[in-house]
Amino acid sequence: MVKSLKRRFSNIDATFLITLVIALALTILATWFMASYVLDEIIQGLLYPYGDYPVIVSSTIDILIFPAWVVMCLAVLIGISDVLLDLTEKPFFDSLKKKLGLAVGVMLVVSIVMLIANYVTWQIAARANGYTQCTSGSKLLVGSKTSSVWSKEKYLCYDYDVDRLLPTGTHEQVLEVAEYLKRD
Repeated sequence: MVKSLKRRFSNIDATFLITLVIALALTILATWFMASYVLDEIIQGLLYPYGDYPVIVSSTIDILIFPAWVVMCLAVLIGISDVLLDLTEKPFFDSLKKKLGLAVGVMLVVSIVMLIANYVTWQIAARANGYTQCTSGSKLLVGSKTSSVWSKEKYLCYDYDVDRLLPTGTHEQVLEVAEYLKRD
């Protein structure tokens, strides 16, 4: 039994194991990063159209962070299942790998649906609450391919001070712009 287990373990590719350990560490790091920072940014971004900020930022890619994290977790579980299948030769782990692979496919479809639904509903909500999208000739977030700026007042799209306070479009910067405009 012990010899057989040693033989099975020696059949597992060392590069695969190292890659799996690195992927597991990255998944843990990504989970910590999401819980401590990114999740709050995503939630704030989703709520912007319903707020009363003078300038808000729409980041279409942010909505994909959560599904990407789920796919990362599923990929690690598939790798662990593969190792356990090699070690135990139990058909349960082969079945689990197939189901996890199917879940990855489902998450990819869910990601596309979430991206489109968020894009459409966010814009509808922003317009319904008095926001207009800053045109491509505006000063704000010039060069950003995934974010756009919306404003309740069109002149803010061309304001140099607002541009200075909003270099990347984080929630903290949106709050700084709102505070700055209250002081004026």
